[in-house]
Amino acid sequence: MKLWRSPLAWTFLASVVLLLGVGGWLLADPATSRSDALKTGGLAGGAIVALYALWLNDRRRRVEERRQDIERQRHELEAQRAEQDRERVADERFAKAVELLGHAADQVRVGALHALAGLARSRPGYTQTVLDVLCSYLRRPFDYTRPTSSDEDPDPERERELTVRLTAQRLVSDLLRRATTTPRRTTST
Repeated sequence: MKLWRSPLAWTFLASVVLLLGVGGWLLADPATSRSDALKTGGLAGGAIVALYALWLNDRRRRVEERRQDIERQRHELEAQRAEQDRERVADERFAKAVELLGHAADQVRVGALHALAGLARSRPGYTQTVLDVLCSYLRRPFDYTRPTSSDEDPDPERERELTVRLTAQRLVSDLLRRATTTPRRTTST
């Protein structure tokens, strides 16, 4: 039963019918030789088979084009997902580094500053935001006076905060220098 649903079966049936029909019609004509009638009928049947072959080839081509379109869309989707993952990781790095800027230990704050600067270098779209965060850190109130005499002991906590602030200033300077020497790249969000 499934055999008759196949276009191939219908094509062969049509070619046999055409071969017999054209061949029989030409055989009935007394002016046509038997070999010419069979050749003409064979050509008519072969033409039907050739048309089926053309149709089949076109169908394969369309299926292959659809497969390639699906593959291209899959690659684009994977690239979008990878970019979203990179953005998510960068956002998490940024949030964690900003959180660590409020840590009590100066080493942790310096590490957070370097993490922010590294993020700005690896993801140019974050450069302005990182610069804003570093500048806002530097704008926080800080009263520091250097000891004027050698017998005055400097406050170790203030010295450590000074080191953190000097690091922030150096990183701001480096990021600004880098931003002016490298061309801007736009990032999609």
